[in-house]
Amino acid sequence: MAGIVKALGVSVLAGLAIPAGGLSGLEAVGSLLPMLSANNRTSGVVMFFLCSAGLFGLAFWFLVKFQKQAKALVESINRESDLRLDSANLLGYPAPIFLIFDKQNRKLAICNHVTGDCRVYDFAYVLAWRCEWREVERVEISGAGSQVSNIGIRAPTFERVKEAKHFTLVLEVADEHNPILKLPISERAAKTWCARLNALFIA
Repeated sequence: MAGIVKALGVSVLAGLAIPAGGLSGLEAVGSLLPMLSANNRTSGVVMFFLCSAGLFGLAFWFLVKFQKQAKALVESINRESDLRLDSANLLGYPAPIFLIFDKQNRKLAICNHVTGDCRVYDFAYVLAWRCEWREVERVEISGAGSQVSNIGIRAPTFERVKEAKHFTLVLEVADEHNPILKLPISERAAKTWCARLNALFIA
Protein backbone atom coordinates (compact mmCIF):
# COMPACT_ATOMS: atom_id res chain seq x y z
CA MET A 1 0.00 0.00 0.00
CA ALA A 2 2.79 2.40 0.92
CA GLY A 3 4.50 1.64 -2.41
CA ILE A 4 1.32 2.45 -4.33
CA VAL A 5 0.85 5.75 -2.49
CA LYS A 6 4.49 6.65 -3.08
CA ALA A 7 4.22 5.79 -6.78
CA LEU A 8 1.08 7.92 -7.12
CA GLY A 9 2.81 10.83 -5.39
CA VAL A 10 5.84 10.56 -7.64
CA SER A 11 3.57 10.30 -10.68
CA VAL A 12 1.90 13.59 -9.75
CA LEU A 13 5.28 15.26 -9.15
CA ALA A 14 6.63 13.95 -12.46
CA GLY A 15 3.59 15.28 -14.29
CA LEU A 16 4.02 18.72 -12.71
CA ALA A 17 7.83 18.94 -12.87
CA ILE A 18 8.19 19.68 -16.59
CA PRO A 19 5.45 22.35 -16.99
CA ALA A 20 6.23 23.91 -13.60
CA GLY A 21 9.96 23.94 -14.35
CA GLY A 22 9.46 25.48 -17.78
CA LEU A 23 7.07 28.15 -16.52
CA SER A 24 9.18 29.07 -13.50
CA GLY A 25 12.29 29.22 -15.70
CA LEU A 26 10.59 31.72 -18.02
CA GLU A 27 9.37 33.73 -15.04
CA ALA A 28 12.88 33.79 -13.55
CA VAL A 29 14.36 35.08 -16.81
CA GLY A 30 11.52 37.59 -17.19
CA SER A 31 12.03 38.97 -13.69
CA LEU A 32 15.82 39.06 -14.13
CA LEU A 33 15.66 41.54 -17.01
CA PRO A 34 14.05 44.38 -15.00
CA MET A 35 16.65 43.83 -12.28
CA LEU A 36 19.36 45.02 -14.68
CA SER A 37 18.17 48.52 -13.86
CA ALA A 38 18.83 49.65 -10.28
CA ASN A 39 15.51 51.54 -10.20
CA ASN A 40 13.54 48.31 -10.75
CA ARG A 41 15.47 46.29 -8.20
CA THR A 42 12.73 46.35 -5.57
CA SER A 43 12.27 43.77 -2.84
CA GLY A 44 9.15 42.43 -4.59
CA VAL A 45 10.97 41.84 -7.88
CA VAL A 46 13.92 40.22 -6.11
CA MET A 47 11.60 37.95 -4.10
CA PHE A 48 9.69 36.95 -7.25
CA PHE A 49 12.98 36.10 -8.99
CA LEU A 50 14.20 34.02 -6.05
CA CYS A 51 10.92 32.08 -5.82
CA SER A 52 10.86 31.40 -9.58
CA ALA A 53 14.51 30.36 -9.64
CA GLY A 54 13.98 28.12 -6.59
CA LEU A 55 10.98 26.40 -8.17
CA PHE A 56 12.91 25.89 -11.41
CA GLY A 57 15.84 24.39 -9.49
CA LEU A 58 13.53 22.07 -7.54
CA ALA A 59 11.80 20.83 -10.71
CA PHE A 60 15.17 20.28 -12.40
CA TRP A 61 16.45 18.36 -9.36
CA PHE A 62 13.37 16.09 -9.38
CA LEU A 63 13.80 15.28 -13.08
CA VAL A 64 17.52 14.54 -12.69
CA LYS A 65 16.77 12.31 -9.69
CA PHE A 66 14.08 10.40 -11.60
CA GLN A 67 16.41 9.92 -14.55
CA LYS A 68 19.22 8.58 -12.36
CA GLN A 69 16.85 6.15 -10.63
CA ALA A 70 15.47 4.92 -13.95
CA LYS A 71 18.90 4.42 -15.52
CA ALA A 72 20.24 2.67 -12.41
CA LEU A 73 17.28 0.28 -12.48
CA VAL A 74 17.81 -0.48 -16.18
CA GLU A 75 21.53 -1.12 -15.66
CA SER A 76 20.70 -3.48 -12.79
CA ILE A 77 18.23 -5.44 -14.95
CA ASN A 78 20.75 -5.69 -17.79
CA ARG A 79 23.38 -7.10 -15.43
CA GLU A 80 21.09 -9.59 -13.72
CA SER A 81 19.24 -10.78 -16.84
CA ASP A 82 22.05 -10.49 -19.40
CA LEU A 83 19.95 -8.16 -21.55
CA ARG A 84 20.63 -5.04 -23.58
CA LEU A 85 17.68 -2.86 -22.64
CA ASP A 86 18.10 0.58 -24.21
CA SER A 87 18.15 3.14 -21.39
CA ALA A 88 18.15 5.99 -23.93
CA ASN A 89 14.52 5.28 -24.88
CA LEU A 90 12.14 4.93 -21.94
CA LEU A 91 8.48 4.74 -22.94
CA GLY A 92 6.41 6.58 -20.34
CA TYR A 93 9.29 8.41 -18.58
CA PRO A 94 9.28 10.52 -16.37
CA ALA A 95 6.25 8.70 -14.94
CA PRO A 96 7.18 6.08 -12.29
CA ILE A 97 6.16 3.18 -14.55
CA PHE A 98 7.87 2.95 -17.92
CA LEU A 99 8.65 0.40 -20.64
CA ILE A 100 12.05 -0.35 -22.09
CA PHE A 101 13.09 -2.55 -24.99
CA ASP A 102 15.89 -4.88 -26.09
CA LYS A 103 15.54 -5.34 -29.86
CA GLN A 104 18.44 -7.79 -30.15
CA ASN A 105 16.98 -10.29 -27.65
CA ARG A 106 13.37 -9.31 -28.46
CA LYS A 107 12.58 -8.59 -24.83
CA LEU A 108 10.79 -5.74 -23.07
CA ALA A 109 10.62 -4.77 -19.42
CA ILE A 110 7.92 -2.94 -17.50
CA CYS A 111 9.63 -1.09 -14.66
CA ASN A 112 8.72 1.02 -11.66
CA HIS A 113 11.69 3.17 -10.69
CA VAL A 114 10.04 4.17 -7.39
CA THR A 115 9.62 0.65 -5.99
CA GLY A 116 12.38 -0.97 -8.06
CA ASP A 117 9.96 -3.60 -9.40
CA CYS A 118 10.46 -4.92 -12.92
CA ARG A 119 8.96 -7.64 -15.12
CA VAL A 120 10.59 -8.90 -18.32
CA TYR A 121 8.51 -10.22 -21.22
CA ASP A 122 9.02 -11.43 -24.78
CA PHE A 123 7.99 -9.09 -27.57
CA ALA A 124 4.99 -11.39 -28.15
CA TYR A 125 3.52 -9.93 -24.94
CA VAL A 126 2.55 -6.79 -26.88
CA LEU A 127 -0.35 -7.61 -29.21
CA ALA A 128 -1.10 -4.18 -30.66
CA TRP A 129 -0.56 -0.47 -30.07
CA ARG A 130 -2.26 2.73 -31.07
CA CYS A 131 -2.38 6.42 -30.27
CA GLU A 132 -5.53 7.96 -28.77
CA TRP A 133 -6.43 11.57 -28.07
CA ARG A 134 -9.32 13.84 -27.18
CA GLU A 135 -10.64 16.56 -29.46
CA VAL A 136 -11.17 19.83 -27.60
CA GLU A 137 -13.32 22.51 -29.18
CA ARG A 138 -12.49 26.17 -28.71
CA VAL A 139 -13.68 29.45 -30.19
CA GLU A 140 -11.27 31.87 -31.84
CA ILE A 141 -11.57 35.12 -33.79
CA SER A 142 -11.35 34.39 -37.50
CA GLY A 143 -11.44 37.97 -38.85
CA ALA A 144 -13.61 40.99 -39.42
CA GLY A 145 -17.27 40.39 -40.12
CA SER A 146 -20.08 42.57 -41.33
CA GLN A 147 -20.07 46.32 -40.90
CA VAL A 148 -22.03 47.45 -37.87
CA SER A 149 -22.28 51.18 -38.45
CA ASN A 150 -21.57 53.89 -40.96
CA ILE A 151 -18.22 54.72 -39.39
CA GLY A 152 -16.49 51.60 -40.66
CA ILE A 153 -16.59 49.49 -37.51
CA ARG A 154 -16.88 45.79 -38.20
CA ALA A 155 -17.95 43.11 -35.76
CA PRO A 156 -15.46 40.27 -35.32
CA THR A 157 -16.47 36.83 -36.50
CA PHE A 158 -15.83 33.74 -34.43
CA GLU A 159 -15.00 30.23 -35.56
CA ARG A 160 -15.15 26.94 -33.71
CA VAL A 161 -11.83 25.11 -33.94
CA LYS A 162 -11.15 21.52 -32.91
CA GLU A 163 -7.77 20.74 -31.40
CA ALA A 164 -6.28 17.34 -30.54
CA LYS A 165 -5.11 17.15 -26.91
CA HIS A 166 -4.45 14.67 -24.09
CA PHE A 167 -2.55 12.10 -26.16
CA THR A 168 -2.20 8.56 -24.85
CA LEU A 169 -0.23 5.62 -26.20
CA VAL A 170 -2.33 2.49 -25.73
CA LEU A 171 -0.76 -0.98 -25.68
CA GLU A 172 -2.82 -4.17 -25.87
CA VAL A 173 -0.94 -6.91 -24.03
CA ALA A 174 -1.31 -10.64 -23.39
CA ASP A 175 -2.61 -10.27 -19.83
CA GLU A 176 -6.20 -11.30 -19.18
CA HIS A 177 -6.35 -9.28 -15.95
CA ASN A 178 -4.79 -6.07 -17.30
CA PRO A 179 -5.03 -6.28 -21.11
CA ILE A 180 -4.69 -2.53 -21.71
CA LEU A 181 -1.75 -0.30 -20.79
CA LYS A 182 -2.30 3.45 -21.20
CA LEU A 183 0.64 5.84 -21.13
CA PRO A 184 -0.08 9.61 -21.14
CA ILE A 185 2.34 11.22 -23.56
CA SER A 186 2.82 14.36 -25.65
CA GLU A 187 1.63 14.52 -29.27
CA ARG A 188 5.18 14.55 -30.63
CA ALA A 189 6.28 11.66 -28.39
CA ALA A 190 3.16 9.66 -29.31
CA LYS A 191 3.92 9.90 -33.04
CA THR A 192 7.60 9.09 -32.45
CA TRP A 193 6.81 6.06 -30.28
CA CYS A 194 4.24 4.67 -32.72
CA ALA A 195 6.93 4.75 -35.42
CA ARG A 196 9.54 3.33 -33.03
CA LEU A 197 7.27 0.44 -32.00
CA ASN A 198 6.70 -0.35 -35.68
CA ALA A 199 10.48 -0.51 -36.13
CA LEU A 200 10.93 -2.67 -33.02
CA PHE A 201 8.14 -5.19 -33.50
CA ILE A 202 7.57 -5.29 -37.26
CA ALA A 203 10.86 -4.43 -38.98
